[in-house]
Amino acid sequence: MTPATVVEKLRTSIPGFDLIANGGLPKGRTTLVSGTAGSGKTVMAVQFLAAGILENDEPGVFVTFEESPDDIRENLRSLNWDISLWEQEHKWQFVDASPEIGEDLVVVGQYDLAALLARIENAVRQVGAKRVSMDSLGAIFSRFHEKRLVRYELFRIVSALKKWA
Repeated sequence: MTPATVVEKLRTSIPGFDLIANGGLPKGRTTLVSGTAGSGKTVMAVQFLAAGILENDEPGVFVTFEESPDDIRENLRSLNWDISLWEQEHKWQFVDASPEIGEDLVVVGQYDLAALLARIENAVRQVGAKRVSMDSLGAIFSRFHEKRLVRYELFRIVSALKKWA
């Protein structure tokens, strides 16, 4: 019998979550959180980054595909998280991939997320990010017809994040 491999855990410091996640999330791996609108995905993604900053001095990057950074900042002030201050302190960086109101999507040729990948890499390097949250992937899938290609491009982003760690 082969001994079990111990998976190193990353504490999220989200009350109750680390308990049900057996000590935290697998360190160095991607974790997908899914749910319907209003189920708390954005709050969880922000809380993951906030805990990294407040408890471990680990800067983070928040990639938003749906809400604007201004809306996120405003919505989360009620939780006493001053994202604007963290941005000034170079502990938090937004990558805004949210659509403009009334924006028409035009895709010519084969679409890839190379520009988004470059923006994420730049943000990670600027703040020395140890944590990255992307919210909400469902929003990006809903914008494009070629789901297989979007999945592939997101896989490329995750692979790149692992190399930067």
